[in-house]
Amino acid sequence: ESIQYIDLYTKKLMKTEKGTVLLNEALDNMVNRIGAYIGEVIKRTINQDFTWYEFNSVYHHSKSLACVAETTRPYTLLYSKKKDRAILPLNVVEQYLKGDSAYTSLQEYVEKMIRAYSQ
Repeated sequence: ESIQYIDLYTKKLMKTEKGTVLLNEALDNMVNRIGAYIGEVIKRTINQDFTWYEFNSVYHHSKSLACVAETTRPYTLLYSKKKDRAILPLNVVEQYLKGDSAYTSLQEYVEKMIRAYSQ
């Protein structure tokens, strides 16, 4: 339910001139805060062995990131060593806030991740 409020907030930011200015000025901060919150919602709901790691510490050791481009920009992700699976909520939030996301809402992303990783 809380993700719906985040969606409302982010959509309002993205649709107003004042919100767009704020978003551009504080993009990194918003990506970190919203991405971490969404990641925690996913992590707690699926209740598996996912842990937060720095992207680059997992990138060269995981086959699950083979289709993801290496980055010099540091960010964190959720990773399961046991299953070699990664969830990238901060990356998805950044794409979403920049208007370059495959998801129509953050709620859609969260629900898809929960379905995919609950199995």
